[in-house]
Amino acid sequence: MKIECPSCQLTGNINSVDVPTEGRYFDCPRCKSSFFVAKPAPGPENSYPMSICPTCQYSTFTDELFAVCPKCGTKGTDYREMLRNKSAERLARRDSVTDDPHEPTTVVDRDQVQHDFELLTRSLRNPDFATAAPLEVVAEKPVIPMTIRISGWAAVAAGAVFLCYGLAGLAHYYGTDWQAVLSVPLLEPVSKTIIFFKYGFFPWLRTLTGLGLVLAAIQFLALKPWAPKVLTCLCWGGIGLMLVQESVGIVNRVLITSGSPSAIFYVDCLLSYLIKVSLWSVPFLAVLWLLSRDETIREYSA
Repeated sequence: MKIECPSCQLTGNINSVDVPTEGRYFDCPRCKSSFFVAKPAPGPENSYPMSICPTCQYSTFTDELFAVCPKCGTKGTDYREMLRNKSAERLARRDSVTDDPHEPTTVVDRDQVQHDFELLTRSLRNPDFATAAPLEVVAEKPVIPMTIRISGWAAVAAGAVFLCYGLAGLAHYYGTDWQAVLSVPLLEPVSKTIIFFKYGFFPWLRTLTGLGLVLAAIQFLALKPWAPKVLTCLCWGGIGLMLVQESVGIVNRVLITSGSPSAIFYVDCLLSYLIKVSLWSVPFLAVLWLLSRDETIREYSA
């Protein structure tokens, strides 16, 4: 509210909250005289109380209402009248732009836009309106059951052993001058094709089979639908390859024997054949057994 010193006519604004209902005395800061200020009775100009000043945003932060802003002197009735005038101006400008009521209005109230922008900017400074960034959605990796992991890693181990066996044979094949070795006792050059099928063919088959088994086992662990069938075929292929390889070795051993072999010789060849085939077949048979289990088939199909 606005007050005035009756002695020196010094004017100023005070908060009406500081004036009780029965009034109070104030000391003039200029002439040091004391004068009485009565609480103004609510009249027509105080019929529009406010909790926050629309001009300077002053607020008592309580439930108390005031009709005149103690900070800038804005009256509630004046602000309401100003809003009415602005509304009338917008309607008048809209009517002046077009006579067609169905045509969309394109006139923008710059004062209202600026006021709304200031209110929006002020509200965004409030930390209560801050929103946390959305969490990044991470796709969940499929959980591989234990039975499938055991079967897959067993196939990887079997394939790796067979791959190393094949690579060792290839190193022996390409690291030896077979023409020089075989031509000396035969007194004639030996064909490269014969040397390949005799010393390089089976190492290459072992290497390719082992490599294929490792790759198929990795795809099996990735839950590819075709991997179990390929793994089964490669395991049976590895067993068949060892049977043929050892059979060819026994035949070559018999052919290079001079004279008539004895029964002990054949028994030794048979035992050697069975032991080698059994040892090399155990890893493949273990993988086949793991793949054929009902639990593995059920978990993989799920």
